[in-house]
Amino acid sequence: MKRCGRMALCLALLLCLCTVTVAADAEDWYHRQSQAAGADDLPRYLPANVRELLDGTGVDLLDPATYEQLSLQRVTAMLTALLHTQSTGPLQALRMLLGVVLVSALLGGLDMGGPTALRRSYHSVAVLGAGGILLPSLLALLDTVGQTVDAVTVFMTAFAPVYAVIMAASGRVAGAVSYQTTLLGASGLLTWLIRLVVFPILTVSLALGCTGTVTDGFCLDRISSSLHKAVLWVLGLISTVFSGLLSVQQLVSAAGDSVGVRVARFSLSGFVPVVGNLLSEAYTTVMGCAGLLRTVVGVFGLVAVVLIVAPPLIGCVCWNVALHLAGGVAALFGLDPIERLCAVAAGAVRVLIALLAVFALLMVMTTAVMSATMGG
Repeated sequence: MKRCGRMALCLALLLCLCTVTVAADAEDWYHRQSQAAGADDLPRYLPANVRELLDGTGVDLLDPATYEQLSLQRVTAMLTALLHTQSTGPLQALRMLLGVVLVSALLGGLDMGGPTALRRSYHSVAVLGAGGILLPSLLALLDTVGQTVDAVTVFMTAFAPVYAVIMAASGRVAGAVSYQTTLLGASGLLTWLIRLVVFPILTVSLALGCTGTVTDGFCLDRISSSLHKAVLWVLGLISTVFSGLLSVQQLVSAAGDSVGVRVARFSLSGFVPVVGNLLSEAYTTVMGCAGLLRTVVGVFGLVAVVLIVAPPLIGCVCWNVALHLAGGVAALFGLDPIERLCAVAAGAVRVLIALLAVFALLMVMTTAVMSATMGG
C-alpha cells in the first residue's frame, strides 16, 4: 500500500513537472507545430509583389507579436503607395479621353448646322478614338484580374490543408474536414465560372457595347448592360448560398467537436485516478497552444488574400472613377455615344470589382465563421 502511494506521488510530481514544462515551452511548441503543419511554407505560395507588401506591413507568420504591432500608419502608407501606382493608367486614359471629348465638341461646334451625316461621322470618329484608348487598357485589366484569381486559387489550395491540419490538432476534426471541403470546392467553382463563363461574357459585352455606340437603331449597349447585371446577380446568388451553407455546416461541426473536447477532458479528470486533473490541465494547455497557432495562421491567410486582391481592386476602382468622370464630361458636351461607351466600360469594371470582392470575401467569411463557431 505504501509502495502504491509512493508511486502515485512520484507520478503526480512528474506530471506537475510536465505541465510546467508545457507552459514554459509553449513558444517552442508553437514553432515546432507550425513547421510540422507546413505553415512555414505558406509564404512561398504568394506572388513576389505580395511578399514585398507583407514585409512592408511587418507581419511575420512565425511571430504572433508582430500582429499586435501592425500599425495604422503602415497600412495607410501601403494603401497610399498602391493608390499612386494603380492610378497612373486610369489618369492617363482619362486625360486622353478628355482630349477626344474636347476635340469632338470643337468639331461639332464648327459644324455650323451642316448635314446630319457629317455630325454622325464626327461622333463615329470620336467613339473609335475613345474605343482605341479604352479597349487595350480594359483587356489588360481583364488579364490582370485573371492572374489575381489564379494567384488566390493557388494560395487557397495550399492554405486550406495546412489550416485544416492545425484545426484537427486543436480538437476540431469535423470542422477541419468541413472547412477544407468548403473552401476548396468554392474556390474551384468560382475559378471555373470566372474563366469559362464570366470573362467570355465580359469580352462579348464590351464588343457589343462598342458596336452599339456607333450604330443607330440597335441598342446593343443595353444588351451589354443586361449581361453585366446578370453576372452580378449570379455572383450575389453564389455568395448568399455559400454563406448559408457555410454557417450551417460550421454550427453543426462546432457542436460535435465541442462535445468531443469536453468528453476528453472529463475522461481524463474523472477516470484517471490521482492525476486526472493534472492531465486535464495539461490537455487544456496543449489545446490553448494549438488555438494560438490556429488563430495566427488564420489571420495570416486573411492578410495574404487581402494583399493579393488589393492592387487590382484599387486599380479597378480608379478605372471606375475615371470612366464616370469621362462619361460625365461627354454628357456635358452632348456627346451621347462617348457617354454610352464609358458607361459600358464602367459596367465591365464593376463586374471585375465584384469578382475580386467575392474572392476576398470567400476567404474572409470562411475563416471568420470558423473562428466564431470555434470560439477563437
